[in-house]
Amino acid sequence: MKLPKFFPNRPAAERQKLSRIRHLLSEPGILHGSLQANRRRCGKPTCRCASGELHVALQLRVMENGKQVSIHVPAAWEERVRKWLDRDREVRELLLELSAFYAARLRERKE
Repeated sequence: MKLPKFFPNRPAAERQKLSRIRHLLSEPGILHGSLQANRRRCGKPTCRCASGELHVALQLRVMENGKQVSIHVPAAWEERVRKWLDRDREVRELLLELSAFYAARLRERKE
């Protein structure tokens, strides 16, 4: 079964970018922020961190209401959160490429 083209009158490069964005947005989860690995000592004298092997905790840094906040990322969620961040990054890159494409069309006064 052949799928219909959603953007038939557009150049191929534009159609590909729009289709890719559509696909990315149909996947579950998208997140704008950054991961930060924090290393620290817990303070227990018998813990491995007392001899220099620090504990690592992942923090997600995001903007909420104009302020940067940190959210702890459990180890079990790390891969999922990384996928969400990667998806956001790819969508933003594609949008910038499309924006440049449309700006060029505007300069050339093309429909």
